[in-house]
Amino acid sequence: MPYLLLITFPIVMGASTFLLRKQTRLVIVAAIITMLTQIGLVALIPLDAPARLLGLTLTLDPLSRLFLFAFLAVGAVAFLASWSLVHGENFVPIGLIMLGLVCAILLLLQEPFVVSLLLVSASLMAVLAIVDMPTGSSELVERAVIATALKYLVLMLIAGVVMYMGFVLVNIYRPGEGSDTSPAQLILGLLVVGFGLRLAAVPFHSWLPDLAEDAAPMVSALIAAVMNPTSLLFLINSLQFYPVVVLENERGLATLANLGLVTALVGAALALAQTSMRRVIGYLLVYNVGAVVFGLATVTPVGLTGAVFESFNQVVAVLLLFVCIGLLERPDGRPANVVRRDLLWRWPVAGAGLIGGGMALIGLPPFSGFASKLLLYEAAAARGIGPLAVLLVATALAALALVRLARERLLGVPEGLTPPPPPRLVGEIELDRPVERWLEPEPRTPAIIAVALLGLSLATGLYPQPLLETITDVIRGLTFVRPL
Repeated sequence: MPYLLLITFPIVMGASTFLLRKQTRLVIVAAIITMLTQIGLVALIPLDAPARLLGLTLTLDPLSRLFLFAFLAVGAVAFLASWSLVHGENFVPIGLIMLGLVCAILLLLQEPFVVSLLLVSASLMAVLAIVDMPTGSSELVERAVIATALKYLVLMLIAGVVMYMGFVLVNIYRPGEGSDTSPAQLILGLLVVGFGLRLAAVPFHSWLPDLAEDAAPMVSALIAAVMNPTSLLFLINSLQFYPVVVLENERGLATLANLGLVTALVGAALALAQTSMRRVIGYLLVYNVGAVVFGLATVTPVGLTGAVFESFNQVVAVLLLFVCIGLLERPDGRPANVVRRDLLWRWPVAGAGLIGGGMALIGLPPFSGFASKLLLYEAAAARGIGPLAVLLVATALAALALVRLARERLLGVPEGLTPPPPPRLVGEIELDRPVERWLEPEPRTPAIIAVALLGLSLATGLYPQPLLETITDVIRGLTFVRPL
């Protein structure tokens, strides 16, 4: 019963809040209560206790429970942040349905065909969130937003088809039956393409910076902080249940590791070349995806631990970054076409949160990404000086991109909202003088969220042992992991 309730409750609440979507405050409160209830349900479900439902096997392992707690917390925080940040009219109902589908995916990881379809369904819901408009908006959806939504839709459909083909082949393949040619390389290739599309690995990366540029901040946060790590967990589980894909693909895994290094290097270099704040963050996410893919492709305990730990850090850092972006983009009295270069002084909490979130994403001390990046560096060093050098160069370029973003958008000389008033002219009355523009303080709720997320990232960076022990215990039990 808890399994069924965990899947259906957010979906039913999503349908209910859709009917009440005009009552924004009520809908947000209902969504937050739903997420807290889901967290309680996850805590009640026993670990590694399979159940059967409609012929499908549902189970919850320690790693899935850890990420499920994180995803539901992300949903609750995203809904709470939307209390003050601009969001689409249907964001809350769509977000609840997406999170319900994610719960189903993590409970059904042993059913790859069903999970492939659920991932496509969640992507379709994400498309609706991308093109959503605020309540009462008189504007039409911009062409760039529609193009981004269509690109994401097409790529996710292709990813679903390719992944489905890979799972069909791996199910009908029987090693040792006298076949002269092994389809293991083809299977790995299909899985790499499918999951590469979902994770935004090079050369399938273009949708992620476009999403960061054109979608509402909380929509980008849900997709990058929930959907992408979910795909990674599905890939790890697939390799666990089909270890032949790893055992017969030494060259293919080496190619995948090189693809991860190229993704990290290209993402960091392109981040350094951007002028848009959102696109810089989007390409930094691509860089981070490359580091995760490299760690996964090593199939060693250190590399896999670093990849999973980095994915967990990404959940926190991405949510922090997009909450801060939503705060930094608030109007401050200047025309929309004026480039603002002093955002840290105008919005100090959001500016500091953006810098801290970027440091956590890149892996700079003392934030959470530092410990996971150290594990990835260790895995790279075990493969030789070349992979380690590429990963370090990519990290240096990503750090330079963050420094440039801070210098050009956050740390500029503070500019006054209004120039000093000119002397009053003879016969001039108060109504003749221009209206003064006042800078409102940062909204309290998103500001508190940003401070809390920054503190969480700092605490994880200073004391990562509890989280690392949980992840390490799970990695030890994977059958496809190679000894050092």
